[in-house]
Amino acid sequence: MHHFPHSTYYQDRQTEYQLCQDFPGDDVLIDGLHAMQLHFQNNNVNVDIPVVRIMNTAHFLAAYMFSTECSGDQLEYDAIAHDSLSRDRQLTRVAMIVLAAMLKRTQGFRANSCRNLILENREPDFDYGVTLYDRFLHSAEKRFSEENFLIDTHAQILALKSENEQLAAENTELKIKYHIMENQQNIQYKQDNNQGTIYNAPVYITYTTPAPDAQPSKAPQKAETQDAKPLPFLVPDKLAELGTYTIEEFEALYHKAVKAGAPPLAKFLKLYRDLEVLDVKGFNKKQTFEELKAYFGDEIDYGYPNFAAYY
Repeated sequence: MHHFPHSTYYQDRQTEYQLCQDFPGDDVLIDGLHAMQLHFQNNNVNVDIPVVRIMNTAHFLAAYMFSTECSGDQLEYDAIAHDSLSRDRQLTRVAMIVLAAMLKRTQGFRANSCRNLILENREPDFDYGVTLYDRFLHSAEKRFSEENFLIDTHAQILALKSENEQLAAENTELKIKYHIMENQQNIQYKQDNNQGTIYNAPVYITYTTPAPDAQPSKAPQKAETQDAKPLPFLVPDKLAELGTYTIEEFEALYHKAVKAGAPPLAKFLKLYRDLEVLDVKGFNKKQTFEELKAYFGDEIDYGYPNFAAYY
């Protein structure tokens, strides 16, 4: 049986209960469909109304309209409903009647414009069906807002955003691991070829690092810009033992993780916490975030709840 897919804008609900749970106000429309079914039976009209399918089709059309700013025409929406309901002309008409009632009970100029579009130049039987269905609805109260019809679209957007953040975090972690492996290979190469200045393991290579009394002028300037505060939680001796970055290089990596967002920062903290380069013992999540915020300031443009969710 042919069925137009709804997954792009709307996920079909399986029961009347699920519809009413997710869309307050559906109870009025569903009760109206049951009343219309009874009316048809009493008048020997051979129409069997699948209530859940009709409601899913109406909701999908509403979500499609509001996602595309109601840019189509009447024939387009009729064709979508027709495909969604296995090309049944009677059920297509019922779905469009329900959609008209749904939009009538929705606040907003766009809902009114969409309703006028689907009602324009209809045959008398369709207009009678709209009037008849409205008689079966026990409440004329407007119960919907345009946002109600887009909850599945918003959920899809949030899921994609979360997936992108996760991919960014994994990318940052892979880059960090790659740099560690690359530096370890360089160290091993220098050991094998007896080049550079090599300390006992854990190994740390230095080539052009000036003596403490001959540090370049940029170091004091860096201290002034950060009010001489050390990097949060950094254990310099452990960083030196690790042998992968100088303090300046590690600081640049730290800033990069902070700016990348909460997921990459959490990955960064966990990685170097496990390597004992960052000592966060005694700090709970809130205290950790406050220390980071005090140092990095506006570089952290996300709040504690977002940080806590990933750390």
